[in-house]
Amino acid sequence: MQIHETAFIVSTYRSYHESVSKDIYAKLWNNPKTEAIIPEILDSVSTNESILHSLRNRFFHESLQSFFSKNKGGVLINFGAGFSMYQFLLGADVHTIEIDKKDIIEYKKNQIEVWTEEGKLPERNTTYISFDFNHDSEETMITELNKFINQQPIFIVLEGVLFFLDRKVTDKLFTVFKNIQSSGDVVGSVSYIPEIEHTDVYKRLLHYFDSHNNTNDSFAHQTIPTSYYTQIEGYRLVEHTDECKLSKIYTPNTPLEDPNEILNEHLYLLERV
Repeated sequence: MQIHETAFIVSTYRSYHESVSKDIYAKLWNNPKTEAIIPEILDSVSTNESILHSLRNRFFHESLQSFFSKNKGGVLINFGAGFSMYQFLLGADVHTIEIDKKDIIEYKKNQIEVWTEEGKLPERNTTYISFDFNHDSEETMITELNKFINQQPIFIVLEGVLFFLDRKVTDKLFTVFKNIQSSGDVVGSVSYIPEIEHTDVYKRLLHYFDSHNNTNDSFAHQTIPTSYYTQIEGYRLVEHTDECKLSKIYTPNTPLEDPNEILNEHLYLLERV
């Protein structure tokens, strides 16, 4: 399995629970190949995966709506954007910068242009940039991003990315963030805490990825303690939740009760100081 395949899987998950995710455009990415492999994933790893990713999307949907209602004309920078569609549910005054590997970015850019011309998507001001987080330097990313940022308020989304990276690359990304953001700007990040490594569901996840992985597309399997976020220089942790807690808010009739039985990601909002 390649990383771009996970982007199709996650967008399909969001489409299964549209009332939760609020992503009314996710279904545009649905395709028979992805639909065919999802039952095996749910059976092999966890039957809760689709609702968990929808809850994650809802958290960022609400956070972005709140930020940009207060910061008109701001910039959304989505690191590892995959096939997320946040900008189409935000105001047209928001400038979005989508960042991912070259093949994903080129494919997404072309599809968005087609769907916009067909009237399936509203017009949005979107810049597409391809970076390889493992190999591109801090200087390269900072220089390129600064071409498109003119002191506007910035919300950075780092969603579904850190699991695939190691700590050195994670530190590099937060150095980039610190250099392009100003006081009051926000980073939204998602990661697993180390305690999940002892759960059966996480072991099943690793087994699935490793047994379906391409030789040249490695995964770092990173987990991050909450203390990491409280110690990032230049940032203040302003919100911390997890998908189990979010289920009690957004799916109260069927809440997820035991975080040890699900792939419970933790979500963080950090404010630049």
